[in-house]
Amino acid sequence: MKDVPRALRGYLWAIYAACAALLLLQAPLLPATLARPGVLLAAAVFAALTCMSEAMTLQMTRASSQTISGTAHIALILLFPPPLPLFIALGAALVAELPQRRPIYKRAFNACVAALAVGLTSLALAPIPAPLLLRPGHVAGALPALGLLIALYYLLSSAPLVGVLSLVTGRRPWAVWRAEQQPAVLPEVATVALGILVAVVWRFDPLLLALCAPPVAALHAALRTTARAFAAEERAETALVQASVDGLTGLLNHRAFHARLDEEIARAARTGRPLALLMIDLDDFRAVNNAHGHPAGDATLVAIAAAVRASVRTADIAGRYGGDEFAAVLPETDLDEALTVAERTRAAIAAATIEARGVAVRTTTSLGVACLPRHARTRDALIGAADGAAYAAKDAGKDRVRSADDDPRVSLLRRSKIS
Repeated sequence: MKDVPRALRGYLWAIYAACAALLLLQAPLLPATLARPGVLLAAAVFAALTCMSEAMTLQMTRASSQTISGTAHIALILLFPPPLPLFIALGAALVAELPQRRPIYKRAFNACVAALAVGLTSLALAPIPAPLLLRPGHVAGALPALGLLIALYYLLSSAPLVGVLSLVTGRRPWAVWRAEQQPAVLPEVATVALGILVAVVWRFDPLLLALCAPPVAALHAALRTTARAFAAEERAETALVQASVDGLTGLLNHRAFHARLDEEIARAARTGRPLALLMIDLDDFRAVNNAHGHPAGDATLVAIAAAVRASVRTADIAGRYGGDEFAAVLPETDLDEALTVAERTRAAIAAATIEARGVAVRTTTSLGVACLPRHARTRDALIGAADGAAYAAKDAGKDRVRSADDDPRVSLLRRSKIS
């Protein structure tokens, strides 16, 4: 817990202290509660059911899941007087957290949240006799108390987690709830409503409780199938990303870069907006490999990729074109703005230093810039124009930027089209 921020650490200790205080205040009442006729057996049954509910996870969305412990918690609150719900909920939560590999402070937090939510809600509803809430034919009169039960339990079970996420992310609690908790509100209400039904069934005939098992099992199986579908989709997306990314530099690979370039060219044709292409060719890269070895060459490529990624804009698309050559697509960018980005990229690459075998390795690059529709109208022609400009930069002395206007072949072609 030493690596936990101080504010979050204090928050966690406050949760632990609140739970400990509640347990100490309620513990003296436990023996008398268990001494009531029939309570011990019923408590054992619901303790087992609560442990089972803690183990049953429902996958709601790709990013969120929850247990159905709320069902058991609500039934405990309705069927048993304090402090029995508190101790059953805490015991079940501790049993559920024992096999987890989370840090101890996280497991303690989860168990304390369950205990506080159940214990405090149970105390709030204690003045209302349970038979009045569950009496047949008096549902309308019990609705306000049941509504209070649902609202209070949801607030007490959600607020501590929202507080943790707010401290970790620095976002306002309302924004955290809307992003993290709101998608699970309906499933939470469903599990709570099921808990009320469980309590009613138990009051009517405990043996009928077995009828609640099939729908819960069916729901669990259906959502488990959904979870598997989410997992398969994530694996497919991961595979697609890996197939599109260069394994060394993390930039788009040659094939994926061409695909994105085609998309941007088509979009530029539809909108009539300009498009720029940067071809970035390292100067004398073979000398780096020959002098320092291929590991140093790989480290250099990684550093150059990072410099390119940091120099282009958020909307730009960078890729490793092949070998020691990189490229970047600059959507909705004219020649002047593209030359500014290219010069910034050149300077960042020239300033990058790579340590190899105790020696500082530095390299420069020659950049070529070409634009649609100024220099070309097709993908191949645009790449050829930018590549020609990069060679013009090398012919001019390297470590510089040239546009396709500086390539005599492109300039001649443009003059012939104008005339």
